[in-house]
Amino acid sequence: MRISITRENLTRTRNILATLRNMPASRTATTRSLTRAAAPRTRSNPELQLPSGCVVFSDFSRRHYKVGEILGAGGFGAVYQIAGISGGTRLAGKCVLKITRELAAWHREAYLGEILRATPGVVHLHESFAWVPSGDGQRPLYCLVSEHVEGGDLTRYLQKNPAPWTESKARREIIRLLESLCLMHGAGLVHRDITPNNVFVTLDRELRLGDFGIAEQRLGKRAAQAMAFAPMFAPTSIRTRKARAWLPADDVYHLGKLFALLLQDGERLNPTAASVKNLGCTPWAKSVIQRCIGERRRRFASAAELLAALAKPVAAKPARSATVRSLNGKRVVITGRLSMLRKDAVRLLKKVGGIAQNEVSQTTDILVVGAQSPNWKAEKKGQKLLDLDHEQEKGHRIAIISEARFRKLLGTR
Repeated sequence: MRISITRENLTRTRNILATLRNMPASRTATTRSLTRAAAPRTRSNPELQLPSGCVVFSDFSRRHYKVGEILGAGGFGAVYQIAGISGGTRLAGKCVLKITRELAAWHREAYLGEILRATPGVVHLHESFAWVPSGDGQRPLYCLVSEHVEGGDLTRYLQKNPAPWTESKARREIIRLLESLCLMHGAGLVHRDITPNNVFVTLDRELRLGDFGIAEQRLGKRAAQAMAFAPMFAPTSIRTRKARAWLPADDVYHLGKLFALLLQDGERLNPTAASVKNLGCTPWAKSVIQRCIGERRRRFASAAELLAALAKPVAAKPARSATVRSLNGKRVVITGRLSMLRKDAVRLLKKVGGIAQNEVSQTTDILVVGAQSPNWKAEKKGQKLLDLDHEQEKGHRIAIISEARFRKLLGTR
């Protein structure tokens, strides 16, 4: 990547970054996609409109790119198919040219494209450069040349092919995306925009992650800010502005949504916790998705944690009940419906020296499992059982007992 550093460019970069930091909330709830291959929008920036057949030249690689059909356009970027390439070293496969005036977004795309170049789960970047169109007073266009993923973005693909994917295929493709996201999270980076518009599908139905234009890196103790995001696909805490920082767990939220999206038909492009119960997949897959799209504190904390959960073998049998001989001094959580009123169960528990808790946490000793409630989320797992999985992954052993055993320890029939 070759970038010409001038006083003008340095000043412009500082101004753009200052604008992004100080942008009011009402303007920051949108993304500025440079790679979305959607139908061209009518209100695109005139400065980003290139005539078909014109040639864009890279001073670094010495390649000449002949501009072809426009694939997508908006106010901040445009994507063109490349009709021909001459000069320089040969590039494999079809390519697209992305142009923008957004210097900060272009820097991010170019930087992350370079460091993720060898990662199979991302759209491959060939080169980045600045190009000045011919004519007096023309400003530079910031260009990216990348592979053309012919299946298009996931939004359009699922609209054309609404049939659900098999669980094994969907799981494999989410793992493919996670491998590149693990590298980002390990380097202190968050993507912030893993939406169906920015995930692309190859002709072999393999997923590729693209559009790193609003990725952000944590510096020291300063977390990446939730300044720009796609409102429809963002976590509730960020959409409602209760959370100001974007954490790796929020990227995990996006991956959970994508996992659910692949397992359902293409009619609903924004899966919800309620719709997950109706997915045609195993209870294990439902529990993973519910963990991803639930409250932030209950999610997988990073891509690495989610990857470990998806990569390990699925448990064939539920956890075995532990032998519990007394409730005295034990912290107890009850889930599901009991044959007695919940308040009576709590009263009797306190009478034998037990301590009632409302939620499963690192201090919980025993979980009493009653009959399945209609509010349970992942088929046979409610939120407390999902939290139990989370605690057990962290090495916290919690005993599971039935209502019959619970009543016996209470001394009741």
